[in-house]
Amino acid sequence: MTKFNQLTQAEHMYIYDKKSLAEIGMQLGLSRRILFYWKKEYNWDEKRFDAERNKDRFSEELLEFARKMMNKISTDIDKNQKTPPPEIYSLINILKEIPLVKQYTDSLQQEQTPKQKPTGSLSPDIIRQIEREILGME
Repeated sequence: MTKFNQLTQAEHMYIYDKKSLAEIGMQLGLSRRILFYWKKEYNWDEKRFDAERNKDRFSEELLEFARKMMNKISTDIDKNQKTPPPEIYSLINILKEIPLVKQYTDSLQQEQTPKQKPTGSLSPDIIRQIEREILGME
């Protein structure tokens, strides 16, 4: 494996897999010295922070979008209007992903403050209840 390939693989492991430099060094057979150099030279800490921030934003946007869709469907039901099937289908697909978003959010919370539980997230039970009561799915 070339040094460039090792660099890109090490960078990915540090930024996205959140591996320590010691773990990366052992897996790729690289010295701590070269890893510390690469980390500083290529701003791995900044890139890791940006990647985390982007995941947070996406999770927040997905949850907000799901809330808006649920509110619209709820309003349609209250007004006895038919909700277009593509909207219901889209909401169902988003709801399926929310447990993954919650799992990711929980893991971030545990890293930051292991003793605090996150609030305001939708549990799989709540999602099933929404599917049953609002969407009429069984």
